[in-house]
Amino acid sequence: MSLLPSKISWKVFTLWLACLGAGLAFVLAVVQWVGFVSAQDLSKIGADRLSLYHGTLHSALEKHRYLPFVLSRDEDIRELLSVADGREGLVLSVNRSLNATNQKAESDVLYVLNSEGTTLAASNWLEERSFVGHNYAFRPYYKDAIDGREVGFFAVGATTGVPGFFMSHAVVNEAGVSGVIVAKVDLRPLQQQWHDGGEHVIVTDKNGVIFLSSRDEWRYRAVSPISKASMVNIRTNRQFAGAELEPLKLKKLNIFGREVFEIDGERFLVLTRDAGKPGWAMHFLTPFKFIREKQQTALLIGTVLLVLFLMGGLFIRERRQKLRSAQRAREADRFQAINEMLQVEIDERKRTEGQLLKTQADLVQTGKLAALGQMSAAIAHEINQPMAAIRTFTASARLLLGKGKRDQVGQSLEEISSLTERMGKITGELKTFARKAPVEYQVVDLREALKRAIALMQTVCEQEGVTVQLRDLGDLVPVSGDIIRLEQVFVNLLRNAADAMQECDENTILVTLRRINDLVIVIVEDNGTGIEPEIMDQLFDPFFTTKDVGKGVGLGLSISYGIVKDFGGNIRAENLEAGGARFVVEFPCAAAE
Repeated sequence: MSLLPSKISWKVFTLWLACLGAGLAFVLAVVQWVGFVSAQDLSKIGADRLSLYHGTLHSALEKHRYLPFVLSRDEDIRELLSVADGREGLVLSVNRSLNATNQKAESDVLYVLNSEGTTLAASNWLEERSFVGHNYAFRPYYKDAIDGREVGFFAVGATTGVPGFFMSHAVVNEAGVSGVIVAKVDLRPLQQQWHDGGEHVIVTDKNGVIFLSSRDEWRYRAVSPISKASMVNIRTNRQFAGAELEPLKLKKLNIFGREVFEIDGERFLVLTRDAGKPGWAMHFLTPFKFIREKQQTALLIGTVLLVLFLMGGLFIRERRQKLRSAQRAREADRFQAINEMLQVEIDERKRTEGQLLKTQADLVQTGKLAALGQMSAAIAHEINQPMAAIRTFTASARLLLGKGKRDQVGQSLEEISSLTERMGKITGELKTFARKAPVEYQVVDLREALKRAIALMQTVCEQEGVTVQLRDLGDLVPVSGDIIRLEQVFVNLLRNAADAMQECDENTILVTLRRINDLVIVIVEDNGTGIEPEIMDQLFDPFFTTKDVGKGVGLGLSISYGIVKDFGGNIRAENLEAGGARFVVEFPCAAAE
Protein backbone atom coordinates (compact mmCIF):
# COMPACT_ATOMS: atom_id res chain seq x y z
CA MET A 1 0.00 0.00 0.00
CA SER A 2 1.40 3.38 -0.94
CA LEU A 3 2.12 5.99 1.72
CA LEU A 4 0.72 8.68 -0.57
CA PRO A 5 -2.91 9.51 0.18
CA SER A 6 -5.48 8.81 -2.51
CA LYS A 7 -7.13 12.20 -2.08
CA ILE A 8 -5.32 15.34 -1.07
CA SER A 9 -6.47 18.93 -1.01
CA TRP A 10 -4.67 21.70 -2.85
CA LYS A 11 -3.98 23.40 0.46
CA VAL A 12 -2.20 20.35 1.88
CA PHE A 13 -0.41 19.76 -1.43
CA THR A 14 0.86 23.36 -1.44
CA LEU A 15 2.01 23.00 2.17
CA TRP A 16 3.99 19.86 1.32
CA LEU A 17 5.60 21.60 -1.67
CA ALA A 18 6.56 24.54 0.52
CA CYS A 19 8.15 22.23 3.11
CA LEU A 20 10.03 20.40 0.38
CA GLY A 21 11.30 23.66 -1.11
CA ALA A 22 12.38 24.97 2.29
CA GLY A 23 14.16 21.71 3.05
CA LEU A 24 16.02 21.73 -0.27
CA ALA A 25 17.04 25.35 0.24
CA PHE A 26 18.35 24.52 3.71
CA VAL A 27 20.31 21.51 2.42
CA LEU A 28 21.89 23.60 -0.35
CA ALA A 29 22.79 26.32 2.16
CA VAL A 30 24.47 23.74 4.38
CA VAL A 31 26.39 22.37 1.38
CA GLN A 32 27.67 25.86 0.55
CA TRP A 33 28.63 26.47 4.17
CA VAL A 34 30.53 23.16 4.29
CA GLY A 35 32.39 24.16 1.11
CA PHE A 36 33.32 27.56 2.57
CA VAL A 37 34.53 26.08 5.87
CA SER A 38 36.45 23.33 4.06
CA ALA A 39 38.16 25.91 1.82
CA GLN A 40 39.08 27.94 4.88
CA ASP A 41 40.54 24.88 6.63
CA LEU A 42 42.49 23.81 3.54
CA SER A 43 43.87 27.33 3.20
CA LYS A 44 45.22 27.22 6.75
CA ILE A 45 46.81 23.84 6.15
CA GLY A 46 48.17 24.99 2.79
CA ALA A 47 49.73 28.09 4.36
CA ASP A 48 51.68 25.89 6.77
CA ARG A 49 52.77 23.56 3.98
CA LEU A 50 53.76 26.49 1.79
CA SER A 51 55.95 27.88 4.58
CA LEU A 52 57.64 24.49 4.89
CA TYR A 53 58.38 24.22 1.17
CA HIS A 54 59.53 27.83 1.07
CA GLY A 55 62.00 26.98 3.81
CA THR A 56 63.41 24.04 1.85
CA LEU A 57 63.87 26.21 -1.26
CA HIS A 58 65.52 29.01 0.70
CA SER A 59 67.85 26.51 2.40
CA ALA A 60 68.84 24.91 -0.92
CA LEU A 61 69.70 28.28 -2.45
CA GLU A 62 71.36 30.01 0.46
CA LYS A 63 73.55 27.22 1.80
CA HIS A 64 75.98 27.75 -1.15
CA ARG A 65 75.74 31.55 -1.27
CA TYR A 66 79.10 31.95 0.44
CA LEU A 67 81.09 29.95 -2.13
CA PRO A 68 81.63 32.61 -4.87
CA PHE A 69 82.57 35.23 -2.30
CA VAL A 70 85.02 32.97 -0.48
CA LEU A 71 86.63 31.72 -3.70
CA SER A 72 87.03 35.28 -4.98
CA ARG A 73 89.54 35.74 -2.09
CA ASP A 74 91.58 32.66 -3.06
CA GLU A 75 95.16 33.70 -3.92
CA ASP A 76 95.64 31.00 -6.59
CA ILE A 77 92.48 32.09 -8.41
CA ARG A 78 93.46 35.76 -8.20
CA GLU A 79 96.90 34.90 -9.54
CA LEU A 80 95.37 32.80 -12.34
CA LEU A 81 93.30 35.78 -13.45
CA SER A 82 96.29 38.14 -13.23
CA VAL A 83 99.00 36.29 -15.22
CA ALA A 84 98.77 35.84 -18.97
CA ASP A 85 101.47 33.27 -19.75
CA GLY A 86 103.00 30.19 -18.14
CA ARG A 87 99.96 29.30 -16.06
CA GLU A 88 99.39 25.62 -17.01
CA GLY A 89 100.54 24.39 -13.61
CA LEU A 90 98.49 27.07 -11.87
CA VAL A 91 95.36 26.05 -13.86
CA LEU A 92 95.77 22.42 -12.81
CA SER A 93 96.15 23.46 -9.17
CA VAL A 94 93.04 25.65 -9.32
CA ASN A 95 91.02 22.87 -11.05
CA ARG A 96 91.92 20.42 -8.31
CA SER A 97 91.12 22.97 -5.60
CA LEU A 98 87.74 23.74 -7.17
CA ASN A 99 86.95 20.01 -7.46
CA ALA A 100 87.78 19.39 -3.80
CA THR A 101 85.75 22.40 -2.67
CA ASN A 102 82.80 21.37 -4.89
CA GLN A 103 82.70 17.86 -3.39
CA LYS A 104 82.97 19.18 0.16
CA ALA A 105 80.25 21.81 -0.32
CA GLU A 106 78.00 19.37 -2.29
CA SER A 107 77.39 21.92 -5.04
CA ASP A 108 77.04 20.98 -8.72
CA VAL A 109 79.88 22.88 -10.44
CA LEU A 110 82.37 25.63 -9.47
CA TYR A 111 84.18 27.53 -12.24
CA VAL A 112 86.23 30.68 -12.92
CA LEU A 113 85.53 33.12 -15.78
CA ASN A 114 87.97 35.77 -16.96
CA SER A 115 86.91 39.34 -17.63
CA GLU A 116 85.68 38.36 -21.14
CA GLY A 117 83.46 35.51 -19.80
CA THR A 118 85.70 32.58 -20.87
CA THR A 119 86.09 29.68 -18.42
CA LEU A 120 89.72 29.30 -17.26
CA ALA A 121 89.20 26.62 -14.60
CA ALA A 122 86.31 24.43 -13.44
CA SER A 123 85.63 21.64 -10.95
CA ASN A 124 84.49 19.40 -13.85
CA TRP A 125 87.61 19.91 -15.97
CA LEU A 126 88.06 16.13 -16.34
CA GLU A 127 84.47 15.43 -17.48
CA GLU A 128 83.36 15.09 -21.09
CA ARG A 129 81.21 18.23 -20.83
CA SER A 130 83.79 20.36 -19.06
CA PHE A 131 83.11 24.10 -18.81
CA VAL A 132 86.78 24.95 -19.47
CA GLY A 133 87.18 27.00 -22.64
CA HIS A 134 83.49 27.89 -23.01
CA ASN A 135 82.39 31.52 -23.01
CA TYR A 136 79.38 32.47 -20.86
CA ALA A 137 79.39 36.24 -21.32
CA PHE A 138 75.79 35.97 -22.57
CA ARG A 139 74.57 34.80 -19.18
CA PRO A 140 72.99 37.39 -16.84
CA TYR A 141 74.93 36.08 -13.84
CA TYR A 142 78.18 37.13 -15.60
CA LYS A 143 76.83 40.58 -16.40
CA ASP A 144 75.48 41.05 -12.85
CA ALA A 145 78.83 40.12 -11.30
CA ILE A 146 80.74 42.48 -13.63
CA ASP A 147 78.34 45.27 -12.58
CA GLY A 148 78.76 44.37 -8.88
CA ARG A 149 75.36 42.68 -8.34
CA GLU A 150 74.71 39.29 -6.72
CA VAL A 151 71.21 38.40 -7.90
CA GLY A 152 71.52 34.78 -9.03
CA PHE A 153 70.03 33.18 -12.13
CA PHE A 154 68.12 29.96 -12.89
CA ALA A 155 68.76 28.39 -16.28
CA VAL A 156 69.26 25.14 -18.14
CA GLY A 157 72.98 24.50 -18.55
CA ALA A 158 74.20 25.58 -22.01
CA THR A 159 76.95 22.92 -21.95
CA THR A 160 75.51 20.06 -19.87
CA GLY A 161 71.78 20.60 -20.40
CA VAL A 162 71.30 20.19 -16.61
CA PRO A 163 69.10 22.91 -15.00
CA GLY A 164 70.41 24.72 -11.96
CA PHE A 165 70.71 27.95 -10.04
CA PHE A 166 73.84 30.03 -10.79
CA MET A 167 75.41 32.36 -8.18
CA SER A 168 78.37 34.61 -9.02
CA HIS A 169 80.79 37.08 -7.47
CA ALA A 170 83.37 39.33 -9.12
CA VAL A 171 87.15 39.06 -8.49
CA VAL A 172 88.48 42.60 -8.09
CA ASN A 173 92.14 43.69 -8.08
CA GLU A 174 93.92 47.03 -8.36
CA ALA A 175 93.11 47.27 -12.09
CA GLY A 176 89.38 46.53 -11.60
CA VAL A 177 87.32 43.37 -12.25
CA SER A 178 89.66 40.60 -13.39
CA GLY A 179 87.12 37.77 -13.48
CA VAL A 180 84.01 36.10 -12.04
CA ILE A 181 83.55 33.09 -9.72
CA VAL A 182 80.38 31.06 -10.44
CA ALA A 183 78.73 28.33 -8.33
CA LYS A 184 76.00 26.17 -9.85
CA VAL A 185 73.45 24.42 -7.59
CA ASP A 186 71.43 21.45 -8.90
CA LEU A 187 67.79 21.81 -7.76
CA ARG A 188 66.58 18.48 -9.19
CA PRO A 189 66.88 16.65 -5.83
CA LEU A 190 64.69 19.34 -4.24
CA GLN A 191 62.02 18.86 -6.91
CA GLN A 192 62.20 15.10 -6.40
CA GLN A 193 61.53 15.61 -2.67
CA TRP A 194 58.46 17.68 -3.54
CA HIS A 195 57.30 14.99 -5.96
CA ASP A 196 57.80 12.19 -3.43
CA GLY A 197 55.74 14.18 -0.90
CA GLY A 198 52.71 13.71 -3.16
CA GLU A 199 51.79 17.42 -3.13
CA HIS A 200 51.66 20.08 -5.84
CA VAL A 201 54.30 22.81 -5.59
CA ILE A 202 55.48 25.14 -8.38
CA VAL A 203 57.83 28.14 -8.59
CA THR A 204 57.47 30.75 -11.34
CA ASP A 205 59.83 33.52 -12.46
CA LYS A 206 58.99 37.10 -13.38
CA ASN A 207 57.77 35.97 -16.83
CA GLY A 208 55.36 33.43 -15.34
CA VAL A 209 57.44 30.42 -16.45
CA ILE A 210 57.27 27.37 -14.17
CA PHE A 211 60.92 26.38 -13.70
CA LEU A 212 60.53 24.31 -10.51
CA SER A 213 57.62 21.88 -10.12
CA SER A 214 56.70 18.68 -8.30
CA ARG A 215 54.92 17.58 -11.50
CA ASP A 216 57.14 17.05 -14.53
CA GLU A 217 54.43 17.84 -17.10
CA TRP A 218 54.09 21.40 -15.75
CA ARG A 219 57.81 22.25 -15.82
CA TYR A 220 58.86 24.85 -18.44
CA ARG A 221 55.24 25.83 -19.07
CA ALA A 222 53.86 29.32 -18.53
CA VAL A 223 50.94 30.22 -16.28
CA SER A 224 50.15 33.09 -18.69
CA PRO A 225 51.21 34.05 -22.23
CA ILE A 226 54.77 35.47 -22.43
CA SER A 227 55.28 38.82 -24.17
CA LYS A 228 57.44 39.00 -27.30
CA ALA A 229 60.06 41.17 -25.56
CA SER A 230 60.36 38.72 -22.67
CA MET A 231 60.59 35.78 -25.07
CA VAL A 232 63.42 37.52 -26.98
CA ASN A 233 65.27 38.11 -23.71
CA ILE A 234 64.83 34.44 -22.69
CA ARG A 235 66.14 33.21 -26.05
CA THR A 236 69.08 35.64 -25.90
CA ASN A 237 70.09 34.40 -22.44
CA ARG A 238 69.46 30.78 -23.53
CA GLN A 239 67.76 30.39 -20.17
CA PHE A 240 65.58 27.35 -20.93
CA ALA A 241 67.54 25.86 -23.86
CA GLY A 242 65.04 24.83 -26.56
CA ALA A 243 61.92 24.58 -24.39
CA GLU A 244 58.77 25.86 -26.15
CA LEU A 245 57.41 27.50 -22.94
CA GLU A 246 53.82 26.89 -24.04
CA PRO A 247 51.12 28.26 -21.71
CA LEU A 248 49.25 25.85 -19.48
CA LYS A 249 45.55 25.31 -20.12
CA LEU A 250 44.83 27.31 -16.99
CA LYS A 251 41.80 29.26 -15.81
CA LYS A 252 41.93 31.46 -12.74
CA LEU A 253 38.72 31.31 -10.71
CA ASN A 254 37.44 32.67 -7.41
CA ILE A 255 35.44 30.15 -5.37
CA PHE A 256 34.42 30.65 -1.74
CA GLY A 257 36.57 33.80 -1.74
CA ARG A 258 39.70 31.77 -2.58
CA GLU A 259 41.91 31.75 -5.68
CA VAL A 260 41.45 28.57 -7.69
CA PHE A 261 43.45 27.30 -10.70
CA GLU A 262 41.73 25.03 -13.21
CA ILE A 263 44.53 23.16 -15.03
CA ASP A 264 43.49 20.73 -17.77
CA GLY A 265 40.05 20.46 -16.19
CA GLU A 266 41.40 19.76 -12.68
CA ARG A 267 40.80 22.41 -10.01
CA PHE A 268 43.27 23.39 -7.29
CA LEU A 269 43.00 25.74 -4.31
CA VAL A 270 46.05 28.03 -4.67
CA LEU A 271 48.20 29.75 -2.04
CA THR A 272 51.03 32.03 -3.24
CA ARG A 273 53.95 33.79 -1.59
CA ASP A 274 57.19 35.51 -2.61
CA ALA A 275 59.96 32.94 -3.16
CA GLY A 276 62.78 35.20 -1.95
CA LYS A 277 64.27 36.09 -5.36
CA PRO A 278 63.30 39.02 -7.63
CA GLY A 279 60.22 38.07 -9.62
CA TRP A 280 59.98 34.55 -8.17
CA ALA A 281 56.70 33.27 -6.71
CA MET A 282 55.99 29.94 -4.99
CA HIS A 283 52.54 28.36 -5.35
CA PHE A 284 51.06 25.52 -3.26
CA LEU A 285 48.12 23.79 -4.97
CA THR A 286 45.59 21.69 -3.05
CA PRO A 287 43.19 19.53 -5.13
CA PHE A 288 39.70 21.04 -5.00
CA LYS A 289 38.20 17.54 -5.00
CA PHE A 290 38.68 17.40 -1.21
CA ILE A 291 36.17 20.23 -0.84
CA ARG A 292 33.79 18.64 -3.35
CA GLU A 293 33.89 15.33 -1.49
CA LYS A 294 32.90 17.01 1.77
CA GLN A 295 30.12 18.90 -0.02
CA GLN A 296 28.84 15.69 -1.61
CA THR A 297 28.82 14.00 1.80
CA ALA A 298 26.88 16.90 3.29
CA LEU A 299 24.44 16.82 0.35
CA LEU A 300 23.88 13.08 0.76
CA ILE A 301 23.27 13.33 4.51
CA GLY A 302 20.97 16.32 4.09
CA THR A 303 18.99 14.62 1.33
CA VAL A 304 18.55 11.44 3.38
CA LEU A 305 17.36 13.42 6.41
CA LEU A 306 14.96 15.43 4.25
CA VAL A 307 13.52 12.27 2.68
CA LEU A 308 13.14 10.65 6.11
CA PHE A 309 11.35 13.75 7.39
CA LEU A 310 8.92 13.78 4.45
CA MET A 311 8.32 10.02 4.65
CA GLY A 312 7.68 10.33 8.37
CA GLY A 313 5.08 13.03 7.78
CA LEU A 314 3.36 10.95 5.11
CA PHE A 315 3.43 7.89 7.35
CA ILE A 316 1.81 9.76 10.26
CA ARG A 317 -0.90 11.14 7.98
CA GLU A 318 -1.60 7.69 6.52
CA ARG A 319 -1.63 6.21 10.02
CA ARG A 320 -4.34 8.63 11.09
CA GLN A 321 -6.48 7.70 8.10
CA LYS A 322 -6.11 4.03 8.92
CA LEU A 323 -7.20 4.62 12.51
CA ARG A 324 -10.32 6.42 11.29
CA SER A 325 -11.09 3.54 8.92
CA ALA A 326 -10.66 0.99 11.71
CA GLN A 327 -13.00 2.97 13.95
CA ARG A 328 -15.69 3.02 11.27
CA ALA A 329 -15.21 -0.71 10.72
CA ARG A 330 -15.69 -1.48 14.41
CA GLU A 331 -18.96 0.46 14.37
CA ALA A 332 -20.46 -1.84 11.72
CA ASP A 333 -22.68 -4.38 13.58
CA ARG A 334 -22.71 -6.88 10.77
CA PHE A 335 -18.97 -7.27 10.64
CA GLN A 336 -18.81 -7.34 14.42
CA ALA A 337 -21.22 -10.24 14.61
CA ILE A 338 -19.29 -12.19 11.99
CA ASN A 339 -16.06 -11.55 13.83
CA GLU A 340 -17.50 -12.74 17.11
CA MET A 341 -18.70 -15.97 15.52
CA LEU A 342 -15.34 -16.56 13.93
CA GLN A 343 -13.61 -15.80 17.20
CA VAL A 344 -15.72 -18.34 19.07
CA GLU A 345 -14.89 -21.01 16.50
CA ILE A 346 -11.18 -20.12 16.64
CA ASP A 347 -11.15 -20.27 20.44
CA GLU A 348 -12.83 -23.66 20.39
CA ARG A 349 -10.29 -24.99 17.91
CA LYS A 350 -7.44 -23.63 20.03
CA ARG A 351 -8.80 -25.30 23.17
CA THR A 352 -9.16 -28.60 21.32
CA GLU A 353 -5.66 -28.39 19.90
CA GLY A 354 -4.28 -27.42 23.30
CA GLN A 355 -5.93 -30.42 24.96
CA LEU A 356 -4.58 -32.76 22.27
CA LEU A 357 -1.09 -31.34 22.60
CA LYS A 358 -1.22 -31.62 26.38
CA THR A 359 -2.34 -35.22 26.18
CA GLN A 360 0.39 -36.06 23.70
CA ALA A 361 3.02 -34.27 25.82
CA ASP A 362 1.89 -36.16 28.93
CA LEU A 363 2.22 -39.51 27.13
CA VAL A 364 5.69 -38.69 25.84
CA GLN A 365 6.77 -37.29 29.19
CA THR A 366 5.64 -40.38 31.03
CA GLY A 367 7.78 -42.70 28.89
CA LYS A 368 10.92 -40.59 28.33
CA LEU A 369 11.12 -38.10 31.20
CA ALA A 370 14.32 -39.49 32.69
CA ALA A 371 16.22 -39.52 29.35
CA LEU A 372 15.02 -36.20 27.97
CA GLY A 373 14.71 -34.00 31.07
CA GLN A 374 18.10 -32.37 30.85
CA MET A 375 17.87 -31.98 27.06
CA SER A 376 14.37 -30.44 27.26
CA ALA A 377 15.54 -27.87 29.79
CA ALA A 378 18.50 -26.88 27.61
CA ILE A 379 16.43 -26.72 24.43
CA ALA A 380 13.74 -24.62 26.13
CA HIS A 381 16.43 -22.22 27.31
CA GLU A 382 18.22 -21.91 23.97
CA ILE A 383 15.26 -21.55 21.58
CA ASN A 384 13.40 -19.00 23.73
CA GLN A 385 14.81 -16.03 21.86
CA PRO A 386 14.37 -17.46 18.29
CA MET A 387 10.73 -18.25 19.13
CA ALA A 388 10.19 -14.65 20.26
CA ALA A 389 11.74 -13.42 17.03
CA ILE A 390 9.52 -15.80 14.98
CA ARG A 391 6.42 -14.39 16.68
CA THR A 392 7.58 -10.89 15.86
CA PHE A 393 8.21 -11.71 12.18
CA THR A 394 4.87 -13.55 11.99
CA ALA A 395 3.05 -10.49 13.34
CA SER A 396 4.95 -8.34 10.86
CA ALA A 397 3.95 -10.64 7.98
CA ARG A 398 0.29 -10.38 9.01
CA LEU A 399 0.47 -6.58 9.01
CA LEU A 400 2.16 -6.59 5.62
CA LEU A 401 -0.53 -8.89 4.21
CA GLY A 402 -3.15 -6.61 5.64
CA LYS A 403 -1.54 -3.64 3.93
CA GLY A 404 -1.26 -5.49 0.65
CA LYS A 405 2.56 -5.48 0.67
CA ARG A 406 2.89 -9.06 -0.49
CA ASP A 407 6.33 -8.46 -2.00
CA GLN A 408 7.72 -7.73 1.48
CA VAL A 409 6.18 -10.79 3.13
CA GLY A 410 8.81 -13.00 1.53
CA GLN A 411 11.54 -11.30 3.52
CA SER A 412 9.77 -12.05 6.82
CA LEU A 413 9.25 -15.66 5.75
CA GLU A 414 12.96 -15.97 4.90
CA GLU A 415 13.84 -14.69 8.38
CA ILE A 416 11.44 -17.20 9.95
CA SER A 417 12.99 -19.99 7.85
CA SER A 418 16.48 -18.94 8.95
CA LEU A 419 15.43 -18.94 12.63
CA THR A 420 13.82 -22.36 12.38
CA GLU A 421 17.01 -23.70 10.79
CA ARG A 422 18.99 -22.16 13.64
CA MET A 423 16.70 -23.79 16.23
CA GLY A 424 17.27 -27.12 14.50
CA LYS A 425 21.01 -26.69 14.93
CA ILE A 426 20.64 -25.53 18.54
CA THR A 427 18.87 -28.78 19.49
CA GLY A 428 22.09 -30.63 18.78
CA GLU A 429 24.18 -28.34 20.96
CA LEU A 430 23.43 -30.24 24.19
CA LYS A 431 25.79 -32.96 22.92
CA THR A 432 28.67 -30.55 23.54
CA PHE A 433 27.57 -30.35 27.18
CA ALA A 434 27.30 -34.13 27.70
CA ARG A 435 30.25 -35.28 25.59
CA LYS A 436 32.76 -33.98 23.04
CA ALA A 437 31.28 -33.96 19.52
CA PRO A 438 33.11 -33.27 16.24
CA VAL A 439 33.02 -29.60 15.27
CA GLU A 440 33.12 -28.33 11.68
CA TYR A 441 35.57 -25.45 11.79
CA GLN A 442 35.49 -22.72 9.18
CA VAL A 443 36.63 -19.11 9.02
CA VAL A 444 33.69 -16.91 9.96
CA ASP A 445 33.17 -13.21 10.60
CA LEU A 446 32.71 -12.74 14.35
CA ARG A 447 31.16 -9.34 13.68
CA GLU A 448 28.33 -11.00 11.69
CA ALA A 449 27.57 -13.44 14.51
CA LEU A 450 27.51 -10.59 17.04
CA LYS A 451 25.21 -8.42 14.92
CA ARG A 452 22.81 -11.31 14.34
CA ALA A 453 22.65 -12.01 18.07
CA ILE A 454 21.92 -8.34 18.80
CA ALA A 455 19.21 -8.29 16.11
CA LEU A 456 17.69 -11.44 17.58
CA MET A 457 17.57 -9.86 21.06
CA GLN A 458 16.40 -6.44 19.86
CA THR A 459 12.67 -7.04 20.28
CA VAL A 460 13.07 -8.58 23.73
CA CYS A 461 15.30 -5.73 24.88
CA GLU A 462 12.86 -3.10 23.63
CA GLN A 463 10.00 -4.76 25.54
CA GLU A 464 12.08 -4.74 28.73
CA GLY A 465 13.37 -1.18 28.24
CA VAL A 466 16.98 -2.28 27.61
CA THR A 467 19.25 -0.44 25.17
CA VAL A 468 22.02 -2.36 23.39
CA GLN A 469 24.95 -0.26 22.19
CA LEU A 470 27.56 -1.78 19.85
CA ARG A 471 30.99 -0.17 19.80
CA ASP A 472 32.74 -1.63 16.74
CA LEU A 473 36.39 -0.55 16.38
CA GLY A 474 36.36 -1.55 12.70
CA ASP A 475 39.21 -4.09 12.34
CA LEU A 476 38.83 -7.43 10.55
CA VAL A 477 37.72 -10.13 13.05
CA PRO A 478 37.92 -13.55 11.35
CA VAL A 479 37.83 -16.54 13.71
CA SER A 480 37.73 -20.31 13.28
CA GLY A 481 34.42 -21.78 14.38
CA ASP A 482 30.70 -22.05 13.56
CA ILE A 483 28.58 -18.89 13.22
CA ILE A 484 25.43 -20.49 14.71
CA ARG A 485 27.28 -21.55 17.87
CA LEU A 486 28.93 -18.16 18.18
CA GLU A 487 25.53 -16.50 17.85
CA GLN A 488 24.24 -18.81 20.61
CA VAL A 489 27.03 -17.66 22.96
CA PHE A 490 26.28 -13.97 22.43
CA VAL A 491 22.49 -14.44 22.80
CA ASN A 492 23.08 -16.11 26.19
CA LEU A 493 25.34 -13.27 27.36
CA LEU A 494 22.86 -10.59 26.22
CA ARG A 495 19.96 -12.44 27.86
CA ASN A 496 21.81 -12.68 31.18
CA ALA A 497 22.79 -8.99 31.01
CA ALA A 498 19.17 -7.97 30.36
CA ASP A 499 17.93 -10.11 33.28
CA ALA A 500 20.52 -8.55 35.61
CA MET A 501 19.11 -5.04 35.03
CA GLN A 502 15.42 -5.60 35.71
CA GLU A 503 15.51 -3.50 38.88
CA CYS A 504 17.60 -0.63 37.41
CA ASP A 505 16.27 2.70 36.17
CA GLU A 506 18.62 3.08 33.18
CA ASN A 507 19.25 -0.22 31.42
CA THR A 508 22.14 -0.18 28.96
CA ILE A 509 24.18 -3.07 27.58
CA LEU A 510 27.49 -1.97 26.04
CA VAL A 511 29.01 -4.46 23.57
CA THR A 512 32.58 -3.78 22.41
CA LEU A 513 34.24 -5.59 19.48
CA ARG A 514 37.95 -5.07 19.02
CA ARG A 515 41.11 -6.80 17.83
CA ILE A 516 44.49 -6.62 19.59
CA ASN A 517 47.30 -8.15 17.54
CA ASP A 518 46.26 -11.82 16.97
CA LEU A 519 43.44 -11.79 19.56
CA VAL A 520 39.76 -10.97 18.88
CA ILE A 521 37.89 -9.72 21.95
CA VAL A 522 34.15 -9.24 22.63
CA ILE A 523 33.19 -7.42 25.86
CA VAL A 524 29.59 -7.38 27.16
CA GLU A 525 28.97 -4.89 30.00
CA ASP A 526 25.79 -4.07 31.92
CA ASN A 527 24.91 -1.63 34.69
CA GLY A 528 22.99 -4.15 36.74
CA THR A 529 23.56 -5.45 40.27
CA GLY A 530 26.81 -7.25 39.45
CA ILE A 531 27.94 -10.73 40.53
CA GLU A 532 28.35 -11.81 44.14
CA PRO A 533 32.05 -12.61 44.82
CA GLU A 534 31.23 -15.91 46.53
CA ILE A 535 29.50 -17.30 43.41
CA MET A 536 32.02 -16.02 40.83
CA ASP A 537 33.71 -19.44 40.58
CA GLN A 538 30.36 -21.23 40.01
CA LEU A 539 29.02 -19.14 37.11
CA PHE A 540 29.94 -21.64 34.40
CA ASP A 541 28.88 -24.77 36.33
CA PRO A 542 25.95 -26.75 34.86
CA PHE A 543 22.52 -26.02 36.42
CA PHE A 544 23.88 -23.21 38.59
CA THR A 545 21.59 -20.13 38.51
CA THR A 546 20.69 -17.15 40.70
CA LYS A 547 17.34 -16.61 38.97
CA ASP A 548 13.98 -17.40 40.51
CA VAL A 549 12.48 -20.84 40.03
CA GLY A 550 11.02 -21.16 36.54
CA LYS A 551 13.07 -18.34 35.04
CA GLY A 552 16.28 -20.23 34.33
CA VAL A 553 17.84 -23.71 34.48
CA GLY A 554 21.51 -22.74 34.73
CA LEU A 555 22.68 -24.16 31.38
CA GLY A 556 23.21 -20.98 29.32
CA LEU A 557 26.64 -19.97 30.62
CA SER A 558 27.77 -23.60 30.89
CA ILE A 559 26.94 -24.30 27.24
CA SER A 560 28.51 -21.00 26.20
CA TYR A 561 31.67 -21.92 28.10
CA GLY A 562 31.87 -25.26 26.27
CA ILE A 563 31.39 -23.64 22.84
CA VAL A 564 34.06 -21.01 23.46
CA LYS A 565 36.54 -23.65 24.66
CA ASP A 566 35.81 -25.85 21.62
CA PHE A 567 36.80 -22.93 19.37
CA GLY A 568 40.08 -22.42 21.24
CA GLY A 569 38.85 -19.32 23.07
CA ASN A 570 38.41 -18.18 26.63
CA ILE A 571 35.55 -16.57 28.59
CA ARG A 572 35.66 -14.89 31.97
CA ALA A 573 33.45 -12.69 34.16
CA GLU A 574 34.25 -9.76 36.44
CA ASN A 575 32.55 -6.90 38.26
CA LEU A 576 32.79 -3.25 37.26
CA GLU A 577 33.92 -0.63 39.76
CA ALA A 578 30.97 1.63 38.92
CA GLY A 579 28.50 -1.24 39.31
CA GLY A 580 27.40 -3.98 36.95
CA ALA A 581 29.16 -6.97 35.42
CA ARG A 582 31.47 -7.56 32.47
CA PHE A 583 31.89 -10.75 30.41
CA VAL A 584 35.04 -10.96 28.24
CA VAL A 585 35.19 -13.48 25.38
CA GLU A 586 38.54 -13.99 23.59
CA PHE A 587 39.24 -15.91 20.37
CA PRO A 588 42.47 -16.41 18.42
CA CYS A 589 42.37 -14.60 15.08
CA ALA A 590 41.95 -17.03 12.18
CA ALA A 591 44.41 -15.05 10.02
CA ALA A 592 47.14 -15.56 12.67
CA GLU A 593 46.60 -19.32 12.57
